[in-house]
Amino acid sequence: MHQLDAASGAQVRLADARAQLDELLATQLAEETGVRGYASTKDPQFLENDKPPDPNFDRVALALESLLRTAAIAHGPQMVEDMRALHLQWEQEIALPLMRNPGSHDAYVQESQGKFLTDALSRDADKVAAALDARAQGVQQALRRQINETFGISAGVVTLFALLALSSAIGRANTMTRLVRERSLVDALQRTLRVSGQHIARTQMAFSYASATREALIGGDLLDAWRGGPERGWILIADASGKGIEAARHAAFAQYALRAIAADARDPAEVVASFNRLFVDTIDDPQAFIVLFLASFESATGTLRYASAGHPTAYVRRGHVIESLPPTGSIIGIERDSAYTSATVQLADGDLVLLATDGLSEARNAAGELFGDERIAALVREAPAEPQAVCDLLVVSADDYSGGVQDDLAILALRVIDEEGSDATFDAIAVGHASG
Repeated sequence: MHQLDAASGAQVRLADARAQLDELLATQLAEETGVRGYASTKDPQFLENDKPPDPNFDRVALALESLLRTAAIAHGPQMVEDMRALHLQWEQEIALPLMRNPGSHDAYVQESQGKFLTDALSRDADKVAAALDARAQGVQQALRRQINETFGISAGVVTLFALLALSSAIGRANTMTRLVRERSLVDALQRTLRVSGQHIARTQMAFSYASATREALIGGDLLDAWRGGPERGWILIADASGKGIEAARHAAFAQYALRAIAADARDPAEVVASFNRLFVDTIDDPQAFIVLFLASFESATGTLRYASAGHPTAYVRRGHVIESLPPTGSIIGIERDSAYTSATVQLADGDLVLLATDGLSEARNAAGELFGDERIAALVREAPAEPQAVCDLLVVSADDYSGGVQDDLAILALRVIDEEGSDATFDAIAVGHASG
Protein backbone atom coordinates (compact mmCIF):
# COMPACT_ATOMS: atom_id res chain seq x y z
CA MET A 1 0.00 0.00 0.00
CA HIS A 2 2.99 2.29 0.18
CA GLN A 3 2.60 2.46 -3.60
CA LEU A 4 -0.55 4.55 -3.08
CA ASP A 5 1.28 7.15 -1.04
CA ALA A 6 4.13 7.18 -3.56
CA ALA A 7 1.67 7.65 -6.43
CA SER A 8 -0.21 10.47 -4.71
CA GLY A 9 3.14 12.08 -3.91
CA ALA A 10 4.01 11.85 -7.60
CA GLN A 11 0.78 13.68 -8.39
CA VAL A 12 1.76 16.45 -6.03
CA ARG A 13 5.20 16.81 -7.62
CA LEU A 14 3.80 16.84 -11.16
CA ALA A 15 1.19 19.45 -10.29
CA ASP A 16 3.80 21.53 -8.47
CA ALA A 17 6.02 21.33 -11.56
CA ARG A 18 3.14 22.63 -13.67
CA ALA A 19 2.64 25.51 -11.22
CA GLN A 20 6.35 26.37 -11.45
CA LEU A 21 6.19 26.30 -15.25
CA ASP A 22 3.25 28.72 -15.11
CA GLU A 23 5.28 30.92 -12.78
CA LEU A 24 8.16 31.09 -15.27
CA LEU A 25 5.80 32.20 -18.03
CA ALA A 26 4.18 34.77 -15.71
CA THR A 27 7.59 36.19 -14.78
CA GLN A 28 8.61 36.48 -18.44
CA LEU A 29 5.31 38.14 -19.36
CA ALA A 30 5.53 40.62 -16.47
CA GLU A 31 9.07 41.64 -17.43
CA GLU A 32 8.07 41.98 -21.10
CA THR A 33 5.09 44.16 -20.25
CA GLY A 34 7.16 46.39 -18.01
CA VAL A 35 9.94 46.89 -20.55
CA ARG A 36 7.50 47.50 -23.42
CA GLY A 37 5.58 50.05 -21.35
CA TYR A 38 8.77 51.85 -20.36
CA ALA A 39 10.11 51.88 -23.90
CA SER A 40 6.86 53.39 -25.16
CA THR A 41 6.27 56.00 -22.45
CA LYS A 42 9.64 56.43 -20.67
CA ASP A 43 7.62 56.24 -17.45
CA PRO A 44 9.75 54.47 -14.77
CA GLN A 45 6.62 53.28 -12.98
CA PHE A 46 6.41 50.46 -15.52
CA LEU A 47 9.63 49.02 -14.06
CA GLU A 48 8.85 49.42 -10.36
CA ASN A 49 7.62 45.84 -9.79
CA ASP A 50 8.97 43.89 -12.76
CA LYS A 51 12.39 45.23 -13.59
CA PRO A 52 14.80 42.84 -15.35
CA PRO A 53 16.95 41.02 -14.54
CA ASP A 54 14.76 38.98 -12.19
CA PRO A 55 16.69 36.32 -10.19
CA ASN A 56 13.39 34.62 -9.41
CA PHE A 57 13.25 33.22 -12.95
CA ASP A 58 16.52 31.31 -12.52
CA ARG A 59 15.55 30.09 -9.04
CA VAL A 60 12.21 28.70 -10.20
CA ALA A 61 13.72 27.24 -13.39
CA LEU A 62 16.36 25.30 -11.43
CA ALA A 63 13.70 23.98 -9.04
CA LEU A 64 11.58 22.92 -12.01
CA GLU A 65 14.53 21.13 -13.63
CA SER A 66 15.01 19.15 -10.40
CA LEU A 67 11.33 18.13 -10.32
CA LEU A 68 11.45 17.06 -13.96
CA ARG A 69 14.52 14.89 -13.33
CA THR A 70 12.79 13.27 -10.35
CA ALA A 71 9.71 12.60 -12.49
CA ALA A 72 11.92 11.25 -15.31
CA ILE A 73 10.33 13.57 -17.88
CA ALA A 74 12.35 12.91 -21.05
CA HIS A 75 14.08 16.04 -22.38
CA GLY A 76 12.22 18.12 -19.77
CA PRO A 77 15.28 19.47 -17.91
CA GLN A 78 16.98 20.33 -21.21
CA MET A 79 13.93 22.24 -22.45
CA VAL A 80 13.83 24.26 -19.23
CA GLU A 81 17.56 24.91 -19.59
CA ASP A 82 16.80 26.22 -23.09
CA MET A 83 14.13 28.48 -21.55
CA ARG A 84 16.71 29.83 -19.10
CA ALA A 85 19.12 30.56 -21.95
CA LEU A 86 16.42 32.30 -24.02
CA HIS A 87 15.29 34.35 -21.02
CA LEU A 88 18.87 35.42 -20.28
CA GLN A 89 19.44 36.33 -23.93
CA TRP A 90 16.23 38.38 -23.94
CA GLU A 91 17.29 40.22 -20.77
CA GLN A 92 20.86 40.92 -21.99
CA GLU A 93 20.19 41.74 -25.64
CA ILE A 94 16.68 43.23 -25.55
CA ALA A 95 15.48 44.32 -22.11
CA LEU A 96 18.59 45.97 -20.68
CA PRO A 97 19.44 47.95 -23.87
CA LEU A 98 15.84 49.20 -24.11
CA MET A 99 15.90 50.21 -20.44
CA ARG A 100 19.17 52.12 -20.95
CA ASN A 101 17.98 53.89 -24.10
CA PRO A 102 14.20 53.63 -24.56
CA GLY A 103 14.27 56.26 -27.31
CA SER A 104 16.73 54.35 -29.48
CA HIS A 105 16.05 54.59 -33.22
CA ASP A 106 16.17 50.78 -33.48
CA ALA A 107 13.88 50.13 -30.50
CA TYR A 108 11.23 48.65 -32.83
CA VAL A 109 13.76 46.21 -34.28
CA GLN A 110 14.90 45.22 -30.78
CA GLU A 111 11.31 44.54 -29.71
CA SER A 112 10.76 42.41 -32.82
CA GLN A 113 13.87 40.38 -32.02
CA GLY A 114 12.63 40.03 -28.46
CA LYS A 115 9.33 38.63 -29.74
CA PHE A 116 11.27 35.96 -31.61
CA LEU A 117 13.05 34.92 -28.40
CA THR A 118 9.93 34.89 -26.23
CA ASP A 119 7.99 32.89 -28.83
CA ALA A 120 10.75 30.26 -28.75
CA LEU A 121 10.57 30.25 -24.94
CA SER A 122 6.78 29.74 -25.09
CA ARG A 123 7.16 26.81 -27.49
CA ASP A 124 9.54 25.09 -25.08
CA ALA A 125 7.07 25.73 -22.25
CA ASP A 126 4.23 24.18 -24.27
CA LYS A 127 6.30 21.03 -24.81
CA VAL A 128 7.07 20.76 -21.09
CA ALA A 129 3.39 21.30 -20.21
CA ALA A 130 2.30 18.57 -22.64
CA ALA A 131 4.83 16.13 -21.16
CA LEU A 132 3.66 16.91 -17.62
CA ASP A 133 -0.01 16.48 -18.57
CA ALA A 134 0.70 13.13 -20.21
CA ARG A 135 2.64 11.88 -17.21
CA ALA A 136 -0.08 13.07 -14.79
CA GLN A 137 -2.73 11.15 -16.74
CA GLY A 138 -0.60 8.01 -16.56
CA VAL A 139 -0.10 8.41 -12.81
CA GLN A 140 -3.84 8.90 -12.26
CA GLN A 141 -4.70 5.79 -14.28
CA ALA A 142 -2.15 3.70 -12.41
CA LEU A 143 -3.34 5.11 -9.09
CA ARG A 144 -6.95 4.29 -9.92
CA ARG A 145 -6.05 0.68 -10.71
CA GLN A 146 -3.96 0.33 -7.56
CA ILE A 147 -6.66 1.79 -5.32
CA ASN A 148 -9.39 -0.38 -6.76
CA GLU A 149 -7.25 -3.50 -6.43
CA THR A 150 -6.28 -2.65 -2.86
CA PHE A 151 -9.46 -1.32 -1.27
CA GLY A 152 -12.32 -2.21 -3.57
CA ILE A 153 -14.20 0.16 -5.81
CA SER A 154 -16.24 2.13 -3.21
CA ALA A 155 -13.35 3.24 -1.03
CA GLY A 156 -11.13 3.59 -4.05
CA VAL A 157 -13.36 6.00 -5.91
CA VAL A 158 -13.83 8.43 -3.03
CA THR A 159 -10.16 8.30 -2.07
CA LEU A 160 -9.25 9.08 -5.67
CA PHE A 161 -11.57 12.10 -5.52
CA ALA A 162 -9.46 13.46 -2.64
CA LEU A 163 -6.23 13.00 -4.56
CA LEU A 164 -7.68 14.57 -7.70
CA ALA A 165 -9.02 17.47 -5.65
CA LEU A 166 -5.50 18.07 -4.38
CA SER A 167 -4.05 17.86 -7.88
CA SER A 168 -6.66 20.33 -9.14
CA ALA A 169 -6.01 22.73 -6.27
CA ILE A 170 -2.28 22.70 -6.97
CA GLY A 171 -2.78 23.08 -10.71
CA ARG A 172 -4.85 26.24 -10.21
CA ALA A 173 -2.19 27.93 -8.08
CA ASN A 174 -0.26 30.76 -9.70
CA THR A 175 1.92 32.66 -7.23
CA MET A 176 5.25 34.39 -7.34
CA THR A 177 7.17 32.82 -4.45
CA ARG A 178 7.36 29.26 -3.20
CA LEU A 179 6.05 30.13 0.27
CA VAL A 180 3.08 32.07 -1.04
CA ARG A 181 2.45 29.32 -3.61
CA GLU A 182 2.35 26.66 -0.88
CA ARG A 183 -0.05 28.77 1.15
CA SER A 184 -2.30 29.12 -1.91
CA LEU A 185 -2.19 25.40 -2.63
CA VAL A 186 -3.07 24.38 0.89
CA ASP A 187 -5.78 27.00 1.27
CA ALA A 188 -7.38 25.77 -1.95
CA LEU A 189 -7.35 22.21 -0.70
CA GLN A 190 -8.50 23.11 2.81
CA ARG A 191 -11.57 24.77 1.38
CA THR A 192 -12.58 21.29 0.24
CA LEU A 193 -11.93 19.97 3.78
CA ARG A 194 -13.96 22.62 5.61
CA VAL A 195 -17.23 21.64 3.99
CA SER A 196 -20.58 23.21 4.81
CA GLY A 197 -21.82 19.73 5.67
CA GLN A 198 -25.23 18.12 5.39
CA HIS A 199 -28.20 18.71 7.66
CA ILE A 200 -28.61 16.00 10.29
CA ALA A 201 -32.13 15.48 11.61
CA ARG A 202 -32.96 17.08 14.98
CA THR A 203 -29.76 19.10 15.10
CA GLN A 204 -28.54 22.61 14.59
CA MET A 205 -24.84 22.80 13.71
CA ALA A 206 -22.18 25.41 13.18
CA PHE A 207 -18.54 25.48 12.13
CA SER A 208 -15.85 28.12 12.56
CA TYR A 209 -12.30 28.24 11.30
CA ALA A 210 -9.51 30.72 12.00
CA SER A 211 -6.24 30.52 10.10
CA ALA A 212 -2.86 31.12 11.66
CA THR A 213 -1.21 34.50 11.37
CA ARG A 214 2.13 32.87 10.46
CA GLU A 215 1.99 31.88 6.80
CA ALA A 216 4.56 29.12 7.18
CA LEU A 217 2.49 27.22 9.72
CA ILE A 218 -0.39 25.83 7.73
CA GLY A 219 -2.17 22.93 9.32
CA GLY A 220 -4.21 19.92 8.29
CA ASP A 221 -7.43 20.77 10.15
CA LEU A 222 -10.60 19.03 8.95
CA LEU A 223 -14.31 19.49 9.68
CA ASP A 224 -17.11 17.39 8.21
CA ALA A 225 -20.73 16.33 8.75
CA TRP A 226 -22.85 14.01 6.65
CA ARG A 227 -26.01 11.91 6.73
CA GLY A 228 -25.89 8.15 7.15
CA GLY A 229 -29.65 7.74 6.74
CA PRO A 230 -32.88 9.67 7.43
CA GLU A 231 -32.40 9.55 11.23
CA ARG A 232 -28.66 9.13 11.48
CA GLY A 233 -25.68 11.37 10.87
CA TRP A 234 -21.92 11.54 11.32
CA ILE A 235 -19.73 14.36 12.56
CA LEU A 236 -15.94 14.51 12.28
CA ILE A 237 -13.15 16.77 13.41
CA ALA A 238 -9.50 15.93 12.78
CA ASP A 239 -6.03 17.46 12.76
CA ALA A 240 -3.22 15.92 10.69
CA SER A 241 0.34 16.33 11.93
CA GLY A 242 2.81 18.60 10.23
CA LYS A 243 2.26 21.66 8.12
CA GLY A 244 1.77 22.57 4.51
CA ILE A 245 0.94 20.33 1.60
CA GLU A 246 1.65 17.00 3.29
CA ALA A 247 -0.63 17.78 6.27
CA ALA A 248 -3.42 18.85 3.94
CA ARG A 249 -2.92 15.74 1.79
CA HIS A 250 -3.23 13.49 4.85
CA ALA A 251 -6.34 15.38 5.98
CA ALA A 252 -7.92 14.88 2.54
CA PHE A 253 -7.10 11.19 2.71
CA ALA A 254 -8.77 11.01 6.16
CA GLN A 255 -11.92 12.79 5.08
CA TYR A 256 -12.69 10.65 2.07
CA ALA A 257 -11.50 7.35 3.55
CA LEU A 258 -13.55 7.81 6.75
CA ARG A 259 -16.67 8.62 4.76
CA ALA A 260 -16.15 5.49 2.65
CA ILE A 261 -15.57 3.21 5.65
CA ALA A 262 -18.51 4.67 7.59
CA ALA A 263 -20.88 3.93 4.70
CA ASP A 264 -20.86 0.24 5.69
CA ALA A 265 -20.56 0.60 9.48
CA ARG A 266 -22.53 1.79 12.50
CA ASP A 267 -19.93 1.68 15.26
CA PRO A 268 -17.53 4.69 15.30
CA ALA A 269 -14.81 2.58 16.95
CA GLU A 270 -14.97 0.08 14.11
CA VAL A 271 -14.60 2.89 11.58
CA VAL A 272 -11.66 4.49 13.42
CA ALA A 273 -9.87 1.16 13.85
CA SER A 274 -10.24 0.37 10.14
CA PHE A 275 -9.02 3.82 9.20
CA ASN A 276 -6.01 3.50 11.52
CA ARG A 277 -4.94 0.28 9.78
CA LEU A 278 -5.49 1.88 6.38
CA PHE A 279 -3.47 4.95 7.37
CA VAL A 280 -0.52 2.93 8.68
CA ASP A 281 -0.53 0.69 5.61
CA THR A 282 -0.85 3.56 3.13
CA ILE A 283 1.02 6.63 4.36
CA ASP A 284 4.72 6.12 3.84
CA ASP A 285 5.86 8.47 6.61
CA PRO A 286 6.50 7.02 10.09
CA GLN A 287 6.28 10.52 11.61
CA ALA A 288 2.76 11.20 10.29
CA PHE A 289 -0.27 10.91 12.57
CA ILE A 290 -3.82 12.23 12.90
CA VAL A 291 -5.86 13.20 15.96
CA LEU A 292 -9.59 12.83 15.35
CA PHE A 293 -13.07 12.60 16.90
CA LEU A 294 -15.78 10.69 14.98
CA ALA A 295 -19.36 10.40 16.21
CA SER A 296 -22.71 9.12 14.98
CA PHE A 297 -25.97 10.70 16.13
CA GLU A 298 -29.31 8.86 16.19
CA SER A 299 -32.05 11.48 15.99
CA ALA A 300 -34.84 9.10 17.08
CA THR A 301 -33.20 8.35 20.42
CA GLY A 302 -30.89 11.35 20.89
CA THR A 303 -27.93 8.97 21.23
CA LEU A 304 -24.43 10.11 20.35
CA ARG A 305 -21.82 7.37 19.96
CA TYR A 306 -18.24 8.46 19.50
CA ALA A 307 -14.69 7.22 19.17
CA SER A 308 -11.88 9.63 19.92
CA ALA A 309 -8.38 8.93 18.63
CA GLY A 310 -6.48 11.06 21.13
CA HIS A 311 -8.73 14.12 20.63
CA PRO A 312 -8.87 15.99 23.97
CA THR A 313 -11.03 19.07 23.29
CA ALA A 314 -14.54 17.62 23.30
CA TYR A 315 -17.40 18.69 25.59
CA VAL A 316 -21.12 18.31 26.17
CA ARG A 317 -23.04 21.23 27.68
CA ARG A 318 -26.23 20.38 29.58
CA GLY A 319 -27.64 23.66 30.80
CA HIS A 320 -24.70 25.13 32.73
CA VAL A 321 -23.05 21.76 33.36
CA ILE A 322 -20.00 20.98 31.22
CA GLU A 323 -18.92 17.37 30.71
CA SER A 324 -15.72 16.41 28.93
CA LEU A 325 -15.63 13.55 26.43
CA PRO A 326 -12.29 11.77 26.97
CA PRO A 327 -10.35 9.92 24.24
CA THR A 328 -11.22 6.28 23.68
CA GLY A 329 -8.02 5.25 21.92
CA SER A 330 -4.61 6.42 20.76
CA ILE A 331 -3.93 8.83 17.93
CA ILE A 332 -4.04 7.50 14.36
CA GLY A 333 -0.82 6.21 12.85
CA ILE A 334 1.12 5.02 15.90
CA GLU A 335 0.34 1.30 16.01
CA ARG A 336 -1.42 -0.59 13.25
CA ASP A 337 -3.47 -2.74 15.61
CA SER A 338 -4.39 -0.08 18.17
CA ALA A 339 -7.68 -0.82 19.93
CA TYR A 340 -10.53 1.69 19.95
CA THR A 341 -13.80 1.68 21.87
CA SER A 342 -17.00 3.65 21.44
CA ALA A 343 -18.58 5.69 24.22
CA THR A 344 -22.29 6.55 24.36
CA VAL A 345 -23.72 9.92 25.39
CA GLN A 346 -27.45 10.47 25.79
CA LEU A 347 -28.44 13.93 24.60
CA ALA A 348 -31.62 15.86 25.37
CA ASP A 349 -33.18 18.87 23.69
CA GLY A 350 -30.93 21.89 24.10
CA ASP A 351 -27.76 19.92 24.85
CA LEU A 352 -24.70 21.04 22.91
CA VAL A 353 -21.62 19.12 21.74
CA LEU A 354 -18.46 21.21 21.23
CA LEU A 355 -15.36 19.96 19.39
CA ALA A 356 -12.18 21.92 18.62
CA THR A 357 -8.68 21.25 17.31
CA ASP A 358 -5.65 22.04 19.45
CA GLY A 359 -5.27 25.50 17.93
CA LEU A 360 -7.84 26.54 20.54
CA SER A 361 -6.54 24.95 23.75
CA GLU A 362 -2.89 25.60 22.82
CA ALA A 363 -3.27 29.29 21.96
CA ARG A 364 -0.72 31.18 24.09
CA ASN A 365 -0.59 34.68 25.52
CA ALA A 366 2.50 36.91 25.63
CA ALA A 367 3.69 35.13 28.79
CA GLY A 368 3.52 31.73 27.06
CA GLU A 369 0.49 30.55 29.06
CA LEU A 370 -1.96 28.23 27.33
CA PHE A 371 -5.59 29.17 26.69
CA GLY A 372 -6.34 25.80 28.28
CA ASP A 373 -9.29 23.49 28.81
CA GLU A 374 -10.58 25.25 31.93
CA ARG A 375 -10.97 28.54 30.10
CA ILE A 376 -12.70 26.77 27.20
CA ALA A 377 -15.13 25.03 29.56
CA ALA A 378 -15.92 28.31 31.34
CA LEU A 379 -16.62 30.10 28.05
CA VAL A 380 -18.82 27.27 26.75
CA ARG A 381 -20.75 27.22 30.04
CA GLU A 382 -21.70 30.90 29.73
CA ALA A 383 -21.99 31.08 25.94
CA PRO A 384 -25.30 31.72 24.14
CA ALA A 385 -27.50 28.81 23.11
CA GLU A 386 -26.92 29.19 19.37
CA PRO A 387 -24.09 26.94 18.08
CA GLN A 388 -22.66 29.59 15.75
CA ALA A 389 -22.50 32.09 18.61
CA VAL A 390 -20.54 29.53 20.68
CA CYS A 391 -18.05 28.92 17.85
CA ASP A 392 -17.57 32.61 17.15
CA LEU A 393 -17.10 33.43 20.85
CA LEU A 394 -14.33 30.85 21.16
CA VAL A 395 -12.51 32.06 18.04
CA VAL A 396 -12.62 35.70 19.15
CA SER A 397 -11.59 34.81 22.72
CA ALA A 398 -8.59 32.76 21.56
CA ASP A 399 -7.60 35.50 19.13
CA ASP A 400 -7.76 38.18 21.83
CA TYR A 401 -5.90 35.99 24.32
CA SER A 402 -3.00 35.21 21.98
CA GLY A 403 -2.88 38.42 19.99
CA GLY A 404 -3.62 36.42 16.86
CA VAL A 405 -3.90 32.63 16.89
CA GLN A 406 -0.59 30.93 16.15
CA ASP A 407 -2.00 27.70 14.73
CA ASP A 408 -5.06 26.99 12.62
CA LEU A 409 -8.08 26.21 14.77
CA ALA A 410 -11.30 24.52 13.72
CA ILE A 411 -14.46 24.34 15.84
CA LEU A 412 -17.65 22.32 15.41
CA ALA A 413 -20.78 22.76 17.57
CA LEU A 414 -23.91 20.56 17.45
CA ARG A 415 -27.09 21.39 19.39
CA VAL A 416 -30.04 19.02 19.76
CA ILE A 417 -33.35 20.69 18.92
CA ASP A 418 -36.81 19.69 20.02
CA GLU A 419 -38.23 18.77 16.63
CA GLU A 420 -37.18 17.85 13.12
CA GLY A 421 -35.06 20.69 11.80
CA SER A 422 -34.77 21.97 8.33
CA ASP A 423 -31.83 22.95 6.19
CA ALA A 424 -32.35 26.49 7.44
CA THR A 425 -31.24 25.41 10.91
CA PHE A 426 -27.82 24.41 9.60
CA ASP A 427 -25.46 27.34 9.98
CA ALA A 428 -23.00 27.86 7.18
CA ILE A 429 -19.35 27.46 7.94
CA ALA A 430 -17.59 30.62 9.06
CA VAL A 431 -14.09 30.80 7.62
CA GLY A 432 -12.04 33.67 8.97
CA HIS A 433 -8.49 34.93 9.25
CA ALA A 434 -7.50 35.80 12.77
CA SER A 435 -6.13 39.27 13.15
CA GLY A 436 -2.53 39.54 14.22
